[in-house]
Amino acid sequence: MSNPTTTPTSVELWIRSFAPASAGPTQERALEQLSDLESQAPIESVDVSVWGKEIEVDRPERAMQIPQLCRIERRLEAFENWAARTGRRLEPFFRNTHVESSITGESHDVWRLPTIAVAEFDGDELLHVAPCRDGDRTIDVFDRLETLLEDAESPLAVDEGSSDGLTDRSSDRATDYGQSRADVESSRSD
Repeated sequence: MSNPTTTPTSVELWIRSFAPASAGPTQERALEQLSDLESQAPIESVDVSVWGKEIEVDRPERAMQIPQLCRIERRLEAFENWAARTGRRLEPFFRNTHVESSITGESHDVWRLPTIAVAEFDGDELLHVAPCRDGDRTIDVFDRLETLLEDAESPLAVDEGSSDGLTDRSSDRATDYGQSRADVESSRSD
């Protein structure tokens, strides 16, 4: 049996900036749950960031000129490393695909990004990304936010190796990360 998952100290919610109106209620629901989580859980910071439908891969000169692109690329790299380390899969939610223009003949690789995603951190360590696949099971953003909210309300923690997903929280594990909370920022450049 694996150790219980560490309670995150920070949570990032990634939303698609100009998603169709049908995604609006989804984003609103996630923002509401994030607000509930921020008020109930021992989370030090919450960040809401925006990304588009896709991002071009391997254009470091462009990313250096646009800090938000650089930040998205760093996050995607961290998400890939987390998936490899934990045996999770990010596809089909995050897809790396090759795009060719029949008009110009140019081609490039892009990351297709989900409408909404959540990343949990303990300091600089990435603890979890949703949406993802764990074997045959899909863990979506709302599953993950609900699990974090339940953890904030009970003395149970998620155990990634447990069949039922719950285990007693270790008594030697510090879970009080302080009482201060960061306000949700509408935009951030780092």
